[in-house]
Amino acid sequence: MESLEVSINETIRLLMTRTGVRQIDLAEVLGMTQGSLSYRLQGYSNWKIDDLVKVAAHFGLTVSELISGYTAIAAAGRLPPAKTQPARIRPKAA
Repeated sequence: MESLEVSINETIRLLMTRTGVRQIDLAEVLGMTQGSLSYRLQGYSNWKIDDLVKVAAHFGLTVSELISGYTAIAAAGRLPPAKTQPARIRPKAA
């Protein structure tokens, strides 16, 4: 069984990927550097409760949902909207 810390890190990374949020953007929300956020996401430092509150709010979730993990969030239908990919324009044939 994976640790809660590992689960939280994975959930936050998956939420960032789904929504297109970059580390620099989330770091700004948290009032820290991108490097500090990266360090946390890699498990080298622990999350503070206040930071989890901010992360959850940023993604429109509760802290309980964030802690429950990505699969539980998806099963509850609470995933934030996915980032839409811009349409690719195909070059015209010559």
